[in-house]
Amino acid sequence: MDLINIYNKLFNRFGPRGWWPGESSHEHFIGCILAQNTRWDRVVPVIERMKQMKILAPEKFLQMSRDDLAEILKGSGTYHRKAEYLQIAGEYMLSKGWNGTPESISETTSALRDELLNLKGIGPETCDCILLYVLERPVFVVDAYTIRILSRHGFCKEKANYAEVQELYHSSLALNVEMFKEYHALIVECAKQFCKPGPLCTDCPLLEGEVHL
Repeated sequence: MDLINIYNKLFNRFGPRGWWPGESSHEHFIGCILAQNTRWDRVVPVIERMKQMKILAPEKFLQMSRDDLAEILKGSGTYHRKAEYLQIAGEYMLSKGWNGTPESISETTSALRDELLNLKGIGPETCDCILLYVLERPVFVVDAYTIRILSRHGFCKEKANYAEVQELYHSSLALNVEMFKEYHALIVECAKQFCKPGPLCTDCPLLEGEVHL
């Protein structure tokens, strides 16, 4: 089994996931920041609140004081920190000429990635979520679920680092934005249903035709 086999098996079982959810890249951007270290179901009502207040665009939430923004982000985890991270990242995106469309920023993916990683509160996973889902750059997003599944199937070590696992994808698959989005979402679905900390191997799509772990 290789990485494309994993993708095909997951897609055949779960179908298209339509991830990242949202009606605009402004929603995607906010979601990338707010999803840090919290469940997605806690992020959804916060984004809806911002949508109703018409403050999804950076030029809107940057007009607010950080404390006022933090109050709106309540429920999304460490909301005071996330208010700071969101405003810093929003200022950066606007400085690059971002107007809510992927093509509004023409800088190379490599340069953008380096700059994003230098922003406070932006680690590799959040950075790559912004690149993939907001700016539509072909960068694979690695999370704990990815490492858990790949390590259990012998593709990497259990304590493999982010860059190592990402390189597995970049060197093994075509750099395709839509596939990377779908693959990431399929990995999450598989981990939630089957590849839990205590794995539920029975009926796992990745073990169809394979020797069970």
